[in-house]
This record gives sequence, structure tokens and C-alpha cells, in this order.
Amino acid sequence: MKKLIFVSILFILLYISNCTPAIQVVSEEDASKIYESAMKAYTEQNYKKANDLFLVVAKNSESTKLKANSFFYLGEINKATANYGKALISYAAASHYGLNTSENTKELAALSDVSSLEKAITYATEDIKPFLLYTLARKFQSDANEKESLKYFSEIEKKYPNSEYARKAKYISRNKGKTRVGVLLPFTGIYSETAESVKRGIEIGSRDKFIPLYVDTRGDPVISYKEAVNFIKREKISGIIGPLFSRNSFAVACVCDYAGIPFISPTATKDFIASAGEHCYIINRTIEQQAKAIAKYAIIELGLRTFSILYPYSDYGETFENFFSEKVIELGGTIINSISYKEGKRDFQDEINRIKTSNPDAIYIPASTQDVPAIASQIKYLGIKSQILGADEWKSEEIFRQQVETSALEGIIITESPFNPTEVFSEEFNFIFRKDPDRYACLGYDAALLMGSLIENPENKVRLKNMQLTAGSLGTGDSYDNVHIYIISRGNFKLIK
Repeated sequence: MKKLIFVSILFILLYISNCTPAIQVVSEEDASKIYESAMKAYTEQNYKKANDLFLVVAKNSESTKLKANSFFYLGEINKATANYGKALISYAAASHYGLNTSENTKELAALSDVSSLEKAITYATEDIKPFLLYTLARKFQSDANEKESLKYFSEIEKKYPNSEYARKAKYISRNKGKTRVGVLLPFTGIYSETAESVKRGIEIGSRDKFIPLYVDTRGDPVISYKEAVNFIKREKISGIIGPLFSRNSFAVACVCDYAGIPFISPTATKDFIASAGEHCYIINRTIEQQAKAIAKYAIIELGLRTFSILYPYSDYGETFENFFSEKVIELGGTIINSISYKEGKRDFQDEINRIKTSNPDAIYIPASTQDVPAIASQIKYLGIKSQILGADEWKSEEIFRQQVETSALEGIIITESPFNPTEVFSEEFNFIFRKDPDRYACLGYDAALLMGSLIENPENKVRLKNMQLTAGSLGTGDSYDNVHIYIISRGNFKLIK
């Protein structure tokens, strides 16, 4: 057994070093000194020298810890130099020696080639193998290699029957879709959870319609654009889903229109994106719907007339601010002032005091969940008497778990993003992921359904117009009667409309 492991690790070293290593066990003192020199070179970004020194330690040291750390940094170096396959294998080797590299492995798997995935699977620990097997099966599936994809899907179901990937394999392995669609999502960064949720919806909605090819945009507009071009030129895809953000989407939509393929952003909100081409769509109309619904409720039902707006300087915040202002003015109300802030800040006293001097009937605050506790607490502290109105990010149990008095939230009126997953979608989602789909999963599912229809029959606009979506909308934001409105009362969300 020891001999087999030795040969396996030797094979890794041969692969990532592109040379024949001279295996010679050195003293731990010497190995530690070499490792320190490697770390110094690494911190100075002298990657060639660091790579060579880490290889010496990985080849020769008897210390499991030094080997694990050396393989980890070999992974970091190869990642930094865009050698993703070698990076993946190095991370797998590090995990073999006891270092937890599951997140690093997941990040690199989609960017690695089939050969590197196969090698990484050999050395990876059991907890990460189902994910790597699933990624490999999907790569073969996207290349229309049904025999190899079924082989690995079957291996997952046989060896890891209780894993999420076995359930996904059982559902997706018989995907009859042959067309390929590019998907641009930020799988790393602060929006990675949103991206994963959208991806889960796409995985279910795409079955028997198309095979999704995923790329991590890291939330970067330039990467989004370049990867869209790569999809079209190299992968010959039939459409693109994503990116998430409006600022990243317009250029991608224009590229798709030029190439004559459909584009759908599941979460972007700016109307001008859809103007890029005949088959360019945004389906996330909920911000417009929420903003108009609460403006109407405040003026018609509550009789409020003057408003201030405190909003985050982001696509999300600006879109809420624009649509709320438009509706208030349309209904005869007045916007006294509108103040933006940087997301994530903790001190809002300057902004709140500016609003306080104008004494509006109500303050509309479409803040993110992370900003709600600080804003609510400071509004109470500064003695604001105006009615507070909020958006969907306020409706989170998370705000009650933060260090904010329940009384600071009492009486705040908020909206909820409308979404209504079908029974079939909910059952399939529950079967695979063991939980209910959230709104972002529904938007991913809707985007996949729409893309499937566009690929099947791009000119059938009547059919698209009548398509029933679970969270998205192909119409305008004027149909906002299904938006739910709540009041926060005694630490609970009470439905009032």
C-alpha cells in the first residue's frame, strides 16, 4: 500500500514539474530551511524559484505537514499563472496529506481539463471526490461523449449514493439536450451564494433542453465580456445566460445580438439591456414591481405625501430609487431628497440627520440585509418619527439575530419579492438539494425554461408571451398586484396585503 501511494505521488510530481524528479529523502532540518526559502520566494512573487523549491520539499521531505503545505503552494502558484489543471492536481495532493483544500478544488475544477480532473480524482479525499466525478461527467456530457459521462454518473450513484451529487447524477445523467448554452456567474466573491442558487435552478430547468457550460466571472465586467466571446468563438454555444449584474450584462447582450444568439440575464434589472437585440431578455422585474407596489400603498392606503429615500449606491439600490420616485410623482407625491450610501458602511448618522431636517412623512430604505441592523438602530437612536418603508432584503430572519433591538424594527412596512415555484420544480429541487428553492433558484429555472423555448422555436413570440414563470416576468413591472406587503410586528413579519 505504501509503495502504491509513493508511486502515485511521484506521478503527481512528474506531471506538475515536467521533469524526472530525483527522489532523495533529506533531513527535516534541511527540508524546513528549503521550505522557508520557498515561502520567501513566493511572497516576493518569484514563482519560478518558489515552484522549484516547493517541489524539492514535496519530493524529499518525510514531514506530512511540509508536504501538504508545499503541494498547497504549488497549487497557488499554478493558479496564479493560469495553469489550472496543475493547480487542481496540486490541491488534490495537498488534501491527500491532510490539508483541507475543498474550496480551492471546487474553484479550479470547472477550469481544468478532463485529464487533470481524472488525475485529481485519484488523489483527492473522499469528501471531495463526488464533486470532482460530477464535474468530470458534466464535461464529457457537454462534449456529447455520452458513454464516458454515463460511466462517471454511474460511479457517483454507486459509490456515493447518499450524496447530493448522486441525486443530481440520477436526475441529469439522462439529459437528452444536445445544444450547449454558456452560463456566466460569479462563483467566487461576495455573490457566490447567489450564483450557486441560480445555478441550481438552471441545472433543473435545462434538463432535456440544453447542456449548460459554466464559467466563473468573479463579478468582473471585463471577464464577463471576454468569456462571452470565448463561448461564441470556441464553444459554438447557442445562447448565453448571465451575468448577474446589470453593469456586466449590456456588453454581453450586444455580443450575443451580433452573433445572432439569445441572451438572458436572470437577475439584471436595467431595461436598456433588453434593447440590445430582439432576443435579449431580462426577467427580473421584481424591483420595479416592489417599488411601485409600496409607493402606491404608502400614498393610496396610508395617505402619505412626502418622502425621502436612503438607498445603497448599487444596481439594486439605484433601480429601487428610480422606480419608487417615478411612481410617487405619478401618484401626486413629493420626493424631498434622495441620498445614496456605500454598501457595508456602519455609520449612517450624517445621512439620517440630513433626512431628519426635511421631516418627510416616510423614508424609503431599500437596504441590503447586512445594512438593515445599523440603519434601523440609528434611526431609533436619532428619534426619527417618519414611517419607514423597506424592500425585500428587510424580510430576513437574519435581522432578528443581529444586535438590534426589536423595537427599532417595530412598525416598518416592507415588500417581498414575488415568486411561486411550481409543484414539479419544488419536488425536483427538494429531491436533489434537500431544501426548498429560493427566489434566485426560481430565476435560474425561469431563465433555463426561456432559453429552451428560444432555442427550440425563436420566432414563436406568442408562446413566450404566455409562458408561466416562477419568479421572473417577460412583461413590465406594472403588474405588481401580486407583491406581498408586510409590517414588522413584535419580531415577526405580518402580512397586510
